[in-house]
Amino acid sequence: MKGEVQLEPSGERNPRDSDPLLENQADSSTGSSSEINSEDIEAGSVPCCRICLECDGEPDDELISPCMCKGTQQFVHRSCLDHWRSVKARFAFSHCTTCKAQYHLRVALFEDNSWRKIKFRLFVARDVFLVFLAVQTVIGAMGGFAYIMDKDGSFRNSFSDGWDRILSRHPIPFYYCIGVLAFFVLLGFFGLILHCSSLNSNDPHMAGCQNCCYGWGILDCFPASMEACFALVIVFVVIFAILGVAYGFLAATMAIQRIWQRHYHILTKRELTKEYIVEDLRGCYTPPKLDPEHEERLKMLKLL
Repeated sequence: MKGEVQLEPSGERNPRDSDPLLENQADSSTGSSSEINSEDIEAGSVPCCRICLECDGEPDDELISPCMCKGTQQFVHRSCLDHWRSVKARFAFSHCTTCKAQYHLRVALFEDNSWRKIKFRLFVARDVFLVFLAVQTVIGAMGGFAYIMDKDGSFRNSFSDGWDRILSRHPIPFYYCIGVLAFFVLLGFFGLILHCSSLNSNDPHMAGCQNCCYGWGILDCFPASMEACFALVIVFVVIFAILGVAYGFLAATMAIQRIWQRHYHILTKRELTKEYIVEDLRGCYTPPKLDPEHEERLKMLKLL
């Protein structure tokens, strides 16, 4: 009886009031449970998108299981997957880039939206404007450097008696033109060096050209008098400026073509993601079957 009387009050005591060590143990047990929950999330017990790493999304944006991936890589938001299919390599349009399994594609009727084409043109115009802005920034930096080197304006005032006296009266247009000239001269110079370096070095006919471009034989071309050297420098500046205009036109054409093709391919693949919808397999993967006509079309587009 005594033992029972002694055990009852010990069981009725509040552990928080009697022993502070028990409170720490309770807190630690709570913390361990929270750690277990976070570990469960990381282990994949809670479905999360493998691209955006979010468990929740828009109400109409469901988590799907489109391939053979398991664990944390099993689920993905449909919108995230469609964006991934449109911007990544062509293989990613119809295959998982992790497990290499082919998606089950369901063909749906897609209504062409004109706003997508407007958006495409806006993206192209934005990228072209950014390239133009970068070029203008370089030209402005060169013009500013020329202005700093000519603080007293002696070089600018030396053109006040010629046909270009109207331009020399205004410093901003004058130094901007200096920046444009310097930009095309440097572009022609480095473009010529890159062009000569791309030639076959084993060809004996190109050895003299490469030595001249790399500066080994260019000093032998200068005459002894300063007047003749100045005239030769002017000739070199004019030649390099003409080459710079040619290389600049070629580079601008290639850049615009590259920007156009990039956005066009992304727009086309975004439209195709709405036409070829990835099905949710719910963890049960089977070999896909696609209509031969659509399969041939995707192969022609190099997306399958």
